[in-house]
Amino acid sequence: MDKISAGYDQLTRFWLDTAPARGVVARLDDSLASALKHHDYPPVVVSLLKQLAGAAVLLASNLKQSAQVILQAQGTGEVPLLCVEATDALTFRIYASVREGAMLPETADIATLVAPDGKGRFVLTISPTNGQMYQGIVALQSTTEASDGSIASLLEDYLSNSQQTETRMWLREDGDVMEAMLLERLPDRSEDAATPGWNEVTVQADAIFDEHFMPFPYSEWLQFSFPGHDVKVHPSQPVSFACSCSIERVLNALKLVGEDELKPLITENGKIETRCEFCGKGYEISAIQFSDLFHGVEASYLPGPRTVQ
Repeated sequence: MDKISAGYDQLTRFWLDTAPARGVVARLDDSLASALKHHDYPPVVVSLLKQLAGAAVLLASNLKQSAQVILQAQGTGEVPLLCVEATDALTFRIYASVREGAMLPETADIATLVAPDGKGRFVLTISPTNGQMYQGIVALQSTTEASDGSIASLLEDYLSNSQQTETRMWLREDGDVMEAMLLERLPDRSEDAATPGWNEVTVQADAIFDEHFMPFPYSEWLQFSFPGHDVKVHPSQPVSFACSCSIERVLNALKLVGEDELKPLITENGKIETRCEFCGKGYEISAIQFSDLFHGVEASYLPGPRTVQ
């Protein structure tokens, strides 16, 4: 069986005809390798980024318009920033900031690495191409009686509270593969059977995510995961790594930094060289482009490559 048939780097939406639940499942593999190949992160950071990527792709699949889902963990710890962006087209990119020389325990949770002082925050942003941005912010917490400190439980609590709909999320890393699933409780169809039905499918999902990874086609895997239920599956959609960086975005970012801050670089080198934090692509800004940027003239792109490889 090839990887496409087995559902690698694909996402599938589904619903249960016999229980008040619908969901989405995704498997990320080569897409993660592409997103990580320009970085040399410690293993625990790679693991957290993979989990965030799986979660972001699940959430992006619910977007009803051209938009991005951005998940960020921010704090003052050894890993002050974790960031994943996913689009409605099911592309994603990832980035982490790790302090130089940081010694990171391989079993640490996200709050311990990002905000050991308890003052960090987890930010979920929905940024549409057109329209108003939405942002939700929750405190980063380590293991408590109500939460195991995982990314999945953090998002479960946030989604259940913000949407007023009971939601469960599973994130499983097995080697290079990240398998992610989101279940949402639907309105009860039968008062007598609704609660047992929802409880039953979440118990079944818990059980399947405790088993070893099984690369079956979704139509088979979902039916195996929820025995006794009639599972309806939508056609699968591809998931991939893609970076949205561009010379225009680089210029906008430089403008925010300010002319006075950047002018010494132009004076010394005659240009500014920078790289995208997500994909590693290099960009070169000439003195003419720099001058145009801060003096009200449209940027003038000289002949030749705009990037530094």
